Amino acid sequence: MGPTAAGKTSLAIAMAQALDTEIISADSRQFYRDIPIGTAQPTAEERAMVPHHFVDFIGLEQPYNAGRFAQDAVPWLEAFFARRMDEGRSPVAVVVGGSGLYIQALQDGLDDMPPADAQIRKALNDLHAASGLAPLLAELEEKDPVHFATMDRSNPHRVIRALEVCRSSGETYSSFRKKQEERRTLNHGGWTRNSDRPWDTLTVGLGGPRTFLHDRINARALSMLEAGWLEEARRVKHLREVNALRTVGYPALFDVLDNKMDMDTAVRRIQETTRQFARRQLTWFHRQPGVCWVDARQPERGLDLVQAFMRHGQV
Repeated sequence: MGPTAAGKTSLAIAMAQALDTEIISADSRQFYRDIPIGTAQPTAEERAMVPHHFVDFIGLEQPYNAGRFAQDAVPWLEAFFARRMDEGRSPVAVVVGGSGLYIQALQDGLDDMPPADAQIRKALNDLHAASGLAPLLAELEEKDPVHFATMDRSNPHRVIRALEVCRSSGETYSSFRKKQEERRTLNHGGWTRNSDRPWDTLTVGLGGPRTFLHDRINARALSMLEAGWLEEARRVKHLREVNALRTVGYPALFDVLDNKMDMDTAVRRIQETTRQFARRQLTWFHRQPGVCWVDARQPERGLDLVQAFMRHGQV
């Protein structure tokens, strides 16, 4: 796991080759067809090097979420592991992605949260539209100081969801999160076991200095545009309102196509919003327990961790 443009795809391929196995994508945008450039899907050449699964397999208008991903990926992994064991091969796979909730759903399952309450959510959204985040944050701090202390308080969606749970259930959001966390056992060797999953997991986080990551983000945005990202956006522009296209970069390119923004401004906007997205990813990942962090400037350390894990069950 790690922020966008950190080099996850290359490292995952190296890991899978070293382990003679295959890759599952846990990237919530790479699932979709017709947008391979803007979502930085592994190329045909990369997929020829190692089989990739859960990439480029659903239509842009098809709804998909973390819970559905877990429902699809968990039985796929179980069957994959059983087949490898029948073949006398090690039951191991590589999961790669930057979508924290999807990785959590696969690794641990999702919290058994109360269902959405449309009336309460509307009231909270109306309050946010009228008065901003301040009153919502004040209420959440009062009702659930534990979650308030650790959450991303700049994300309106997460603040509203936490308050929705508090208001609808009469319990704290953190109490539901605690139930999920209790299912996971962190082994001091660096790997985790979850009572809901029939496997052990080594979690490798790929990070690096801010300037290094920003430089990679800025350069990749330019290379994606050179590869035809604007034309890709033109082909899917008629679907611009679907959730899959609320992806970093596409709104700016749609504005270029509508003659509302010049390309130089769009490039700067894409780079800026991608850097902001990477910061949010890192905030999520650094709050997860049991992550073994690797400097993206020395990705071979990730291979060392995997090989130690496979040899000894510890890193």
